[in-house]
Amino acid sequence: MEFYSCDTMVALGNSTRSGNILFAKNSDRPVNEAQPLVLFEAADHAPGEELKCTYITIPQVEHTYRVMGSQPYWLWGFEHGMNEHKVVIGNEAVWSKEEEETENGLIGMDLLRLGLERGKTAYEAMHVIISLLEKYGQGGNAAVGKVFHYHNAFLIADPTEAWVLDTVNRRWVARRVQDVAGISNCYSTTTQWDEASPDLQEHAYEMGWYPRELPFNFAQAYSAMSIKHRAAHPRWMRLNKLLNQAKGDITRETLQKIQRDHFEGELIEPRFSPADGLHVSICMHSIDPDASKTAAGAVVELTPDKPLVWFNTLSSPCASVYVPCYLEGKLPANLSHAGARFSEDSLWWKFERLNYKIEEDYPRFIRVVRPVWDKMEQEMAQAADPCRSAQELTEAMAKDWSAVENEADRLYAALEQDDGPCTQPQRIPYLKKVREDAGIE
Repeated sequence: MEFYSCDTMVALGNSTRSGNILFAKNSDRPVNEAQPLVLFEAADHAPGEELKCTYITIPQVEHTYRVMGSQPYWLWGFEHGMNEHKVVIGNEAVWSKEEEETENGLIGMDLLRLGLERGKTAYEAMHVIISLLEKYGQGGNAAVGKVFHYHNAFLIADPTEAWVLDTVNRRWVARRVQDVAGISNCYSTTTQWDEASPDLQEHAYEMGWYPRELPFNFAQAYSAMSIKHRAAHPRWMRLNKLLNQAKGDITRETLQKIQRDHFEGELIEPRFSPADGLHVSICMHSIDPDASKTAAGAVVELTPDKPLVWFNTLSSPCASVYVPCYLEGKLPANLSHAGARFSEDSLWWKFERLNYKIEEDYPRFIRVVRPVWDKMEQEMAQAADPCRSAQELTEAMAKDWSAVENEADRLYAALEQDDGPCTQPQRIPYLKKVREDAGIE
């Protein structure tokens, strides 16, 4: 069994080569929104203590678990992450006929981190999210410098099971993944689910969104038919196609290849460059400074009998490298640091700078970069061993991230010296603007 979304993917059971659950996510966020990898320790909290999330304050619980996640620099929550009990969660934006709430609440990324901090299993984490969603809603602007509101879908897994949670403001529907399935930035639950808000169907009937005479289809009833919905469909189809082709033999490498996909071999494959951003591909690029692109990615195999290895990539996966990370160690400081503009002490920004350089002439420059990253990726994966002391894991991460930082600097300098003719002039205005906005000289 396997499950995939344009942001997050889970492969289940005997459809993977190992028989374990695999979870992967590409996080698509506004251009130049830095997304470092961060870690927060487990903690005990005093009675009556409160927690400040992105927009609102809620009561804190007695104990929160150790968590690691990919965090847009300006907010409290995560785009995706894991906890010490091997629960992993990813979220994505979805749009409904129902208008989004206007009052500030817990945005989707807050709910995700709260599920990790408070849930010991996938099912428990899902109901943490549901209870908070019903109480506080999911209103709030989800971007800096522009208005960006949406509902959320969550993908929640542990070593034994995975769940899809689709939400519409304070209503929700959940299904346990049983077979091949795929979701994008549109609702994926149709006529079969396991749990739901008690008035989910009646509300749709009363709003005139679905006839009572037909078997109820949640996605058809609640989905917004908009340009955003239209953009999600081809990527949803592509993800399912690639997963079905690999069914029964899915590995971490399979998922990393899928995360780097740009519709290669399809009718809508980019005409001039895989990075031209005309369509919303799995590895998402942009041609508009006000649009979104893939900011980070991760793959993790959920094994019940040993610690997990979180393979993390920064910026666009196709131009970057997956590096093993461990929740039991300490992350390098420059991996966990990023601000609104470029800085030399941020690994995320160094990889974004390299990505923009590659996009100047992607077909030519990717042939220089990709073999280097492929070799390092393979070597680091072979050496990855989570069964070590916390100090050894800390040292291993420091060594690996230092090596890839040095290589990213070297590659950037080499491409800067390349004075060959540019074959992708259509991207130059976009790249000039986003570099200026980011403070990249």
